[in-house]
Amino acid sequence: MKNKYWALLFVFALVSCQKAILRDQKRIDLDLSSYKQANDQTSVSDVQACWKRDSLLVQLIDSVLVRSNDIKIGFLDMAMSRADFANQRGLRKPMAAGVIQPSLKRFGKYTMDGVGNYDTQFSPNISKDQIIPENLPDLLIGMQASWEWDIWGKLAKRKKASALRYLATESGQQWLITSLVSEVASAYGQLVSLDQELEILKTNISIQRKAFELVQVQKEAGTVNESAVQQLEAQLLNSRAQEGDVLQQITVLENQIRYYLNKPGTKIKRSSYPFQCAMDSTMFAHVKIDQLENRPDIRQAKLNLSAAFESKESAKLALKPSVVLSGVLGVQGFQPAYLFQLPASMAYQLLGGITTPWLNRSAITADILRADAQWKSQDLAYQNALIKGYLEWDTQVKSLGYLQRQNQLKEREVLLTKGAINTVGTLFLTANASYLEVLTAQQNALRSELELLEISRKRWMHAIQLYRVLGGGW
Repeated sequence: MKNKYWALLFVFALVSCQKAILRDQKRIDLDLSSYKQANDQTSVSDVQACWKRDSLLVQLIDSVLVRSNDIKIGFLDMAMSRADFANQRGLRKPMAAGVIQPSLKRFGKYTMDGVGNYDTQFSPNISKDQIIPENLPDLLIGMQASWEWDIWGKLAKRKKASALRYLATESGQQWLITSLVSEVASAYGQLVSLDQELEILKTNISIQRKAFELVQVQKEAGTVNESAVQQLEAQLLNSRAQEGDVLQQITVLENQIRYYLNKPGTKIKRSSYPFQCAMDSTMFAHVKIDQLENRPDIRQAKLNLSAAFESKESAKLALKPSVVLSGVLGVQGFQPAYLFQLPASMAYQLLGGITTPWLNRSAITADILRADAQWKSQDLAYQNALIKGYLEWDTQVKSLGYLQRQNQLKEREVLLTKGAINTVGTLFLTANASYLEVLTAQQNALRSELELLEISRKRWMHAIQLYRVLGGGW
């Protein structure tokens, strides 16, 4: 029965501790939210809606975000930053701790305490229980507390700096997710276009092989010479070599995605070409340049700048006086039996101190100089982030506009070159066209098809990069 009582007491204490921890975590969340500023999120819903038409791409991105070690490391960085904020937050509150302090003393015979204690034993004013033994035990049980009065706001600024650094880490994690999503989507789009490029090469290799076989027959008939056979065979071999290069690029991109997935050897499933959405500059016409400040990496730089400023101000305040209050309250006696003879055994101590650094302030001065340099460094980093964000936005929007016009022209070129192959093929069979015209038509058709595909791939990649530039997310 007694064991059951202690077990229940232990469980009750454990549950109480857990509830207290949860309450403290909620208070930390509320405290952190007070430092957050409302941001107008940049709208990239058109791109997300476009991606979500491709279920395989959505599944791939979701898997990467769940399995990526980089994402997990980012969340651990956030946890460390949050713990630092909890520590800075606690420094502003009184510190209290339970004390059990046993000690044993023996004063020297030729000391003031030794002589006084010996003399006291013969005093008629003390009872037998109050006689101090030669080997003096002492036991204190109670609570001690200390608190620094934050007169100048030094600790408040440290707390604010820590909160801003946490929010910067949070923005950094959002930027990491955005960047990872854009890299996966970009690699996926390139894989889809490479699959199509492989199909184009295989189709042209088939056409070129037939032309090569036909020229061989015509050479035997004496219609063409050996030069025609050699040139068509060289064209066929070149296309087959290109096929190997495409397969190598596919392997590189697939392994890149496998790294993000943290699953070597897995098969990368993907849709067939063409892409299920056309991405162009008109999709982002409603986006204003001032929305770039909401981009996670720019927010991160701005928050780091604010945190550095608060740390700089806090470092300067270290030169001002500090006020610390401390005290002890408990029961004390030189025999355990006397501890709870209240109020006689009650003991307390209250101390207050004002300290200010006068001599050898080199450590504080160095900290001030370091904080000032860090603030200036973060200011430059914020300026760089703004300039970089604007130039990236300008590059991607203009590139999409140029590619859109190129795409229209190239589509017309592909139709004409494909028609030329059929026309030249018919003329060649009737001896009204030379093998050079056949060769040129096939080369032009293959080149124009691959260039059109390359434009499509670039449009996809620039749109993905614009999505990242605007802050994206997932």
